Amino acid sequence: MSIIILKRIIIKRIIMRFYDRETELTLLRDLTERSAQFSQFTAIFGRRRVGKTELVRQHIQHGGIYFFVEKRPANALLAEFSATLKSHIAHAPTFTSWQDFFVFLFAETRHRHLIVVFDEFQNFLTVDPAIYSILQGVWDTWHKQSSIHLIAIGSVVGLMKKVFQDAKEPLYGRLTREIDLSPLPIEAIYQIATDLGFQSPTDILTLYGIFGGMPRYYEIIESMGLGGSTIRQILHQALFSPFAPFRNEMRDIILSEFGGTAHTYLAILEAIATGKTRRSEIAGPAGLPATSLSKYLRELSDLFDLIEREVPITEQSWKTKKSRYKIRDPFITFWMRFIYRQLSIYESGNFPYFLNRLNTCVAEFMGFAFENITRELLLKLNLHNRAPFYFHRIGRWWDRQSEIDLVALNSETRQTLFVECKWTSTPVGTDVLQTLKHRAQNLPTANAFYLITSKSGFTDTLKNLRDPHLYLWDPNDIATFLKK
Repeated sequence: MSIIILKRIIIKRIIMRFYDRETELTLLRDLTERSAQFSQFTAIFGRRRVGKTELVRQHIQHGGIYFFVEKRPANALLAEFSATLKSHIAHAPTFTSWQDFFVFLFAETRHRHLIVVFDEFQNFLTVDPAIYSILQGVWDTWHKQSSIHLIAIGSVVGLMKKVFQDAKEPLYGRLTREIDLSPLPIEAIYQIATDLGFQSPTDILTLYGIFGGMPRYYEIIESMGLGGSTIRQILHQALFSPFAPFRNEMRDIILSEFGGTAHTYLAILEAIATGKTRRSEIAGPAGLPATSLSKYLRELSDLFDLIEREVPITEQSWKTKKSRYKIRDPFITFWMRFIYRQLSIYESGNFPYFLNRLNTCVAEFMGFAFENITRELLLKLNLHNRAPFYFHRIGRWWDRQSEIDLVALNSETRQTLFVECKWTSTPVGTDVLQTLKHRAQNLPTANAFYLITSKSGFTDTLKNLRDPHLYLWDPNDIATFLKK
């Protein structure tokens, strides 16, 4: 599929306005202005649904040419690109070679300034890998005498990095800028959710805990008229009903990434999502010997950007064997944890089975997600010097006997923040604080601070403690931080 954006057409969000990409849009504008004098080659990569295409559409809404690199025979794709180009540049011919196609684009920009976008750029590897060598040759020959801003968008992060960062690849060293587009931060999602009519901080945190910072999911929620609805209503309509828009979301994404070897990757993701996070625990469910697991874990981490390795905050990652793995995307975690492991029931349309268990499943899942939310919030506050103290590192800690949800360290002042996150239906009492302090004794520190975050608040006894080193945050407190 290819789309041409004409200068007279204004692209805009039909429903939800564009959020929190001002820095990236400003950078793209600057690069495009610069390309009028010196050609620019920009790569934008990030996970699917993160908003890469929408970002570029916002940028080229007043003019630019957009090509979608579909996995299809090279001649068919070239014919489609030829037709697209001719609809914008009347004298463009029908091309029979990729060399002629790229040369025409660059030669044309000797007389006019163009923005040219190739979406899913890594798919050229499937279409014809030689296209990268052809583009490299044309870029080297023409870019100094052209005024073009070439933008390559890619969703398979590892492949995109390989194409541009591997010294053995033809396009190595040709980029003038890389943009690694991350999911929207929690404060942006809080604003989106508020604009969609959600008022309860607990509901907004639950939305973020399940769907993360992927703007596409919130766009779908609004398009279904579910803004301001309960979490149960959203999941019922969007996931657990016939023709639900999220019904095949994860499977389509994963299958498009993994292809014929999907079953092994899915087994690994399912194991991690259900709490089997150590190598020895993952190998069994994946049907692999532990010695063969490294290849798949490395690809899931480096190539697909779907998992990450964690070590205790006090350990050096390159040195320790005390590692665990976690899935980076919360919705993939949710889907793998509660749907994939019972996929036959789900595909049969027995949605009441899941709805009857939904409240328990969401509460269980949010117990894990609340740690990630608290960590992100602390990082945000630390960036603006609003954390309990300025820290250098933050992460989980564990040994064979116990673990602590989060520990933040300042190695210079020897201050340590010990954090416990509770997503429970009852207020947290002093017993939780005492347990946290007991576990904290495993990490000697000169100056200990304690933070407890709780979905349901705190008992009066805990709130009445007069301890300047104790911080208590409930969803309303978190909402206050996010509004500032």
